[in-house]
Amino acid sequence: MYDFYLHPLFWLLGLTLLLQLYVYLFVFRRLAAFKVDCGAENKLQPVSVIICAKNEEDNLRNYLPAILEQDYPQFEVIVVNDQSEDMTADALKELAAQYPRLKVITIEPYINEFAGKKFALTLAFKAAKHDVFLLTDADCKPRSSQWLKLMANAYDGKAADIVLGYSPYAVKPGLLNFFIQFDTVYTAMQYLSLAIAGKPYMGVGRNLSYRKALFFDNKGFAPYLKLAPGDDDLFINNNATATNTRIQLCPDSFVESAPETSIYYWFRQKRRHMVTGKYYRRADKTRLGFITLSNFLFYVALIVALFDTEILIPVACIFALRLIIQMVIFYLVLKKLKGLRILPLIPILDILYQVIYLPLMGIIGLFRRRRRGW
Repeated sequence: MYDFYLHPLFWLLGLTLLLQLYVYLFVFRRLAAFKVDCGAENKLQPVSVIICAKNEEDNLRNYLPAILEQDYPQFEVIVVNDQSEDMTADALKELAAQYPRLKVITIEPYINEFAGKKFALTLAFKAAKHDVFLLTDADCKPRSSQWLKLMANAYDGKAADIVLGYSPYAVKPGLLNFFIQFDTVYTAMQYLSLAIAGKPYMGVGRNLSYRKALFFDNKGFAPYLKLAPGDDDLFINNNATATNTRIQLCPDSFVESAPETSIYYWFRQKRRHMVTGKYYRRADKTRLGFITLSNFLFYVALIVALFDTEILIPVACIFALRLIIQMVIFYLVLKKLKGLRILPLIPILDILYQVIYLPLMGIIGLFRRRRRGW
């Protein structure tokens, strides 16, 4: 019988397996094992909900009432109409007449000379009456009337300055939606697991909260004002610590977003988001690079090893072990995030994501020029 344990490809694959075991059992397991407590109640603080809108007439009419009708004792909703060219202003005027707690700020065309939403957000922050900001987008809808209460409740009194929430995309038919769902979950597995481990590095602006004092005491968006994206993840990357950051994963705190239905527009959206990674703290880039590289190397080693028929059985055993652990972790995470729909396709989606999508986006990110606008 051939001594497979002497084969260099077997050892190479085994080494990449160890890297993957570390990622799944020491990083992603933190989110899988995280205990969600939806019953605890802390002192509820007044909240300013902040939304930036550009050409969002339909989304505001469809989704903003669910935010304005939240079950919460004291809050305001500030919507910044940032140079819209459609009927956004009319929609906001009608909603403001119906909901007194809605405050509208209008930015006229050619006034905003800064990149992305940072100018609009800063105007809203300066106008906000309350110390706690809760950010979301115009195309987002809370899954329950308890969203605001649960996000604010996670502050644990004055012990925290940042609360990271979760924002899944709405389920739609088609393979693209499966991939979008996987991308959203996998991104959450990284930033939520590392936040639980005391290494927070980003948040998602569709469901993110932080204090006014944290923003203004740390010069707001000044360090990256000319960069179009980064109003959510780079601000958190610069200011989140192990002691000032909490996460909220009660299902009623989720904010559902409208997904792209075109591969072209989704790809363009993701390409814009990938730009900010190069500006993360060095330690965060190292951790994320390790996770990404370990996945890629495992699949490369697996593909190469499969060409040697003498070690097919041990190679299959290594793949099976990794697959079992991967599926268990994904099952626990997807159950927590209410996304079990994609579980059967995880092996295929993961291969496409790690071997094709991430390397491609990384290469594009290296050569992409900065762009202005949203």
